Amino acid sequence: MSIAPFLTLVSEVLPVIRRDFYAANTALLNPNNANPLVDGEWLQIDSSYKAARGSSEQATPAFQLFAERGRYDTQSIGKVPLLFLGFYEAQCQVANLASLAVGDALVVQDVTFQSLTRRGLAKLGAGTGQHMIFGYVTRVLTDRVQYICHGPHWKTV
Repeated sequence: MSIAPFLTLVSEVLPVIRRDFYAANTALLNPNNANPLVDGEWLQIDSSYKAARGSSEQATPAFQLFAERGRYDTQSIGKVPLLFLGFYEAQCQVANLASLAVGDALVVQDVTFQSLTRRGLAKLGAGTGQHMIFGYVTRVLTDRVQYICHGPHWKTV
């Protein structure tokens, strides 16, 4: 039982390395879970070298999930494919679209998507300190953001 994608790659011709990681919590792969993983959600690699949901603003590298909710292969082997390396442009619904504009820097943090808390993209807030940037807005649509992602990097505000 898979559902319509929430993540669509725009730039298929660019080399993107996808890599499978074991899920830290395999119960989140079940589409009937109260808050299952969905494509486009950002996961971090934990100390056990497994893909896990983070919390708050992401301060370590995170990678985008590239598998629809409910895929049987992810459930059976307990692994999730992540967009691990490479430069890509994509459109994603797992994001906080409030006050986004072209050129805005994007961070990964808790966002509300389908009435549940997920790990998604949000505008870099006004605050001082270092922030890990995961992409830049190239287009804002009514229900999704289009952005370029070329790997996380630090930005001091």
